[in-house]
Amino acid sequence: MALNSSGPISLAGSTTGQSIAVELGLSATGTISLNDAAVRTLAEVPSGAIIMPTNFYGKANEYAFSISTNQVNANLRSLAVSAGWNQSTKLVATINGGVYVYSNSTGTPGLTINGSFPNGVTLINNGYILGMGGNGGNGASTPSTSSGDGGSSGGLALLVQSAVTINNASGTIGGGGGGGGGGGQIGEGGKTCASGYGWAGGGGGGGQTGLSNTSGGGAGGGTFGQRSRTPANGSGGDVNGAGGGGIGGAAPNAGFFGGAGGSGGSWGSSGSTGQAGSANNGCRTSGGGGGSAGGAISGNSNITYISTGTRLGGIS
Repeated sequence: MALNSSGPISLAGSTTGQSIAVELGLSATGTISLNDAAVRTLAEVPSGAIIMPTNFYGKANEYAFSISTNQVNANLRSLAVSAGWNQSTKLVATINGGVYVYSNSTGTPGLTINGSFPNGVTLINNGYILGMGGNGGNGASTPSTSSGDGGSSGGLALLVQSAVTINNASGTIGGGGGGGGGGGQIGEGGKTCASGYGWAGGGGGGGQTGLSNTSGGGAGGGTFGQRSRTPANGSGGDVNGAGGGGIGGAAPNAGFFGGAGGSGGSWGSSGSTGQAGSANNGCRTSGGGGGSAGGAISGNSNITYISTGTRLGGIS
């Protein structure tokens, strides 16, 4: 905690006012000097005369900084060093409300906490720490024996490899949503799925993500007979929600249609499986599976929580 902002401050001991030694984590009865490096660091007077108690009013043996702008593929230690942290004192980092710390790749966490924090680190999250969402799978083409493509998996939000205290009372930590699977196709009646013509599957929707949007899957192509509707691409996902799956192609007879693509998953949720083509003498293929959800946190054993808050996705 910080020293008092007015009144007496003692160098050591238990006299009236707060003790500089105690603030520095030293013995209240030990030997301490105004010229000690730790004392000068606390006073923010690297050389010359230190004025007691003025130079110590409100000072704390920690470095506090705020993350006030959106960050991509961030590393907490690197951000702190760039902000002026001396790499020694306790670190207190705050992600401001409305700020997004996110990833633009499913292979990279939105935020990584690793490296050395000699006197500890506390993270206060009032914003969003988010993994990258997965893209939707493509719909199956016709004529073909192929199924719809599976959606891509979402990415990790927070990787923790150093001991940290986290207060997530007002924040959200969410893995990227999985992409929806592409729809299956249906072939011409009385033909094999690899011959004749048919109706292709729709594309899967992209998963919910951070500020780097996901893509919907493409609709299947191929040779079509008469059709009452054209297969559609899936829509992409963004920070506000997952994308929807595209419709499958259909014949004038509503009994023959390619499968719709599955919708993408929201933060921390898997994408939906694409629909199979409609039954037509067994000549149809299945939809692709939905992509798995990205994890909220990896390295949870390194965390001491003040508040867990909202965590969406797996915690390991």
